[in-house]
Amino acid sequence: MTTVQEAASSESGPALHSDSILGKAFAVLGAFSHGPRMLSLSQISRNSGVPKSTTHRLLAMLVELGAVERSGTEYRMGDVMFSYGSRSPEMALRDAALPHLESLLLRTRQVVHFAVLRKREVLYLERLSAGSVMSPATVGGRLPAHLTGVGKALLAYSSAETINHYVDRPLAARTYSSITSPDLLRHELAGIRSRGVAFDHAEVADGLHCVAVAVRSGGHAVAAVSVGYPPDAGSGQAFIEPVRTAAAQIARSLPLDEFDLGSL
Repeated sequence: MTTVQEAASSESGPALHSDSILGKAFAVLGAFSHGPRMLSLSQISRNSGVPKSTTHRLLAMLVELGAVERSGTEYRMGDVMFSYGSRSPEMALRDAALPHLESLLLRTRQVVHFAVLRKREVLYLERLSAGSVMSPATVGGRLPAHLTGVGKALLAYSSAETINHYVDRPLAARTYSSITSPDLLRHELAGIRSRGVAFDHAEVADGLHCVAVAVRSGGHAVAAVSVGYPPDAGSGQAFIEPVRTAAAQIARSLPLDEFDLGSL
């Protein structure tokens, strides 16, 4: 069975299967997208799938450019990458959403997620936590969309072409997932469109349930917000209205002049 983390790391970034030097450099940078912030040469080589000798040469180049920084025998992402990333449309989206996510956190005292859809995964732009429930989501991390509340909320409002592309490939699975076939996924997405709310019942992580609502603007579902809670917090019905309110507030706060919502 494909694990959630394996599925996420296998589809993160188009460069992972490229034989060009640029593709390999992106694969090396992609090694930092999961796990510890500081990695050894061996860990980077293993995570990226790039031979150790090639990884060593690429790291030397990336260090010189400031994309990676070295501390002893370990490496971390360089501040140049932060500077580049801070100019992305996703950061503008996250900045607009943050005050409303913080209000949602104060209102629910649980885990709050904010994410966008990227191919078959959700990319997490923010995660805020006040409760004891553990979430595998990390800022900048990715998870299979159909196993998460935010992912299902976004898929439900995607085009038929996007949904068909998603379900035409094998679905990453977990023991507790309710989604075991493309037909079940299509049925669930239709239900989400009808009620406007998506649920994740311990499908991406044991003991984590989520209520999610898409942030819709200009005819597009540009992001999704969710509250994650433990099983002893109830059915999640109490979180639906707060999540709906946060999604509506975020939609009204989007910086429409900064980026094309359709491109997100």
